[in-house]
Amino acid sequence: MRVLLTSLNAKYVHTNLAIRYLRETIRPEFPDTLLKEFTINQHLAHIAAEIFEAKADVVGFSCYIWNMTETIALIRRLRPVCPEARFVLGGPEVSFDPEDMLKAHPEVDAVVVGEGEETFLELLRAWSKGLNVFDVLGVAWREGEQVFLNSARPSQDLGLLPDPYATNERFDGRLVYIETTRGCPFSCQYCLSSTTHGVRYLPPERFRGMFRRLLRSGAKTIKLVDRTFNVEKRHALAILDIVREEVQNKAEPESIRVHCEMAGELLDEAWLDYLRAYPPGLLQFEIGVQSTHQPTLDIIRRTQHFQHWLGYVQAIQAQYGIPIHLDLIAGLPAEGWETFRTSFNDVFSVQPDMLQLGFLKVLKGSGLRQESETYGLVYLPDPPYTILQTNVLSHAELLQLERMEEVLNQYYNSGKFVYSLRFALGSGAFETPFDFFREMADFWQGQGWFSQPVQGKALFQRLWGVLSGRTTNRLSHLELERLREALKLDYCLWERPVSLPEFLVPEAHFLREHSRQSWDTLEEKARELRSRLYQDPKWLQEVPEMGELDRRQWVRASTVQFFAFDLLGDGSSLPQGVWYLFVYSPKARVLRLDVV
Repeated sequence: MRVLLTSLNAKYVHTNLAIRYLRETIRPEFPDTLLKEFTINQHLAHIAAEIFEAKADVVGFSCYIWNMTETIALIRRLRPVCPEARFVLGGPEVSFDPEDMLKAHPEVDAVVVGEGEETFLELLRAWSKGLNVFDVLGVAWREGEQVFLNSARPSQDLGLLPDPYATNERFDGRLVYIETTRGCPFSCQYCLSSTTHGVRYLPPERFRGMFRRLLRSGAKTIKLVDRTFNVEKRHALAILDIVREEVQNKAEPESIRVHCEMAGELLDEAWLDYLRAYPPGLLQFEIGVQSTHQPTLDIIRRTQHFQHWLGYVQAIQAQYGIPIHLDLIAGLPAEGWETFRTSFNDVFSVQPDMLQLGFLKVLKGSGLRQESETYGLVYLPDPPYTILQTNVLSHAELLQLERMEEVLNQYYNSGKFVYSLRFALGSGAFETPFDFFREMADFWQGQGWFSQPVQGKALFQRLWGVLSGRTTNRLSHLELERLREALKLDYCLWERPVSLPEFLVPEAHFLREHSRQSWDTLEEKARELRSRLYQDPKWLQEVPEMGELDRRQWVRASTVQFFAFDLLGDGSSLPQGVWYLFVYSPKARVLRLDVV
């Protein structure tokens, strides 16, 4: 029997952990097992062709809210030309209404309910040997026109499962996943984990073998998919000890990053003591705040005291070199526009490395799905079940928030506009960070920019359009020029300009006041300074890579710019201005020049 395991991932860089567990579980008995991964962005015709040409007897699909629609469309395309093949669905999107799924989609032969390793193996055994499927726990299946749902399968011991990465693969440039626990101690009503109880743990030394193989396979970005990694401190610290031990033996340990989902509520002084000595840059933490509005937190049964653990997060981020991602969910019950504005500003005040603004998904099997009428939750009837409106947040307001999410990702989460945002938000022109991004989104909408592709220089130009167009009555001419220069600083760090675009060139009368020179004269002086710096013994110490570059390479790898404000300092206006050197090798950075 040939078995094909497949999934439509959201992006090419993603990998699927579930089908790798299945592969290693069934391969000892079914060695003719194939694994193929696709993405939801590929043409279904091309995917269908690859699956058809695999000539598998059983095809197993890993199903989630982001790929369910495409997966069903794919099976409907395949069924007429693969009449003898058996199509099996598994995953969280099909585990809560398997009978309805089978009745609605006669092209599907069976649904694996819940954890699938042992269930899928036993299902294959039954089919291959002609045994009764009634004896297989944890499966819904059809026989002719009838649909059956067997008894549930008990939870499995993680220590008895095979290594999902036992088969040799290369993961260069891919995001790979690994789990050290299953289950969650919390009961958040928007999450499927609230439907199960208890947490099971992978023995740390089993994790060591998996992690070591991933590193040998070229994996650089590894995400622990544990719902709450720090649920049990002793287990979490043992895992992190192994991560540190295994990574320190690699040739380029600084290129490896491990992503963990943490509960802020479980951070404490012991965690700070442990992380103080951890290698900077190796870890990245994601913490789901979701809301700071207490009535909302009570409804969704999320235990959280944001102000209590806020200090721990700030220390971890600022002192220990660990990037922090904080998550918010828009559309939760009892959180309207103003209370969400407060939640956004509360979280933004932490200055996380990334603020992920998501939108409630009213998932099958979740508590909020069952109580949706109580809170006026109106959502998409098909996957991914995104919230459309609530009884306190209108559809128009949610559309505004969706547009805010896009500009938030472009300008804050991209990390390309650090100085621009710092000075814009500190200028007093916008009441709060939420209002800044709202005004930005409104301006984009008014210009029709959301329907146009944008990248590179255009993002900078659009931000200047917002700043110059929306703040002229709120800021002095001097403050507006400071914002222009902050934008120029970010532009020079990311775009490696041969020359500056016109919107970043200061106005002539402003230049005369601060440099007593024209822009053409300043550009000529910048070229002279860059040439003078080349192979200067003092600057060779500051920029040692300069010694490996010839003069032409140095010109391509650097630029010098005049600024009227000390943007690397307090942002104050300087009578004679300041010169900054931008170096782009091996990575972009800026240095202040002392010019007489």
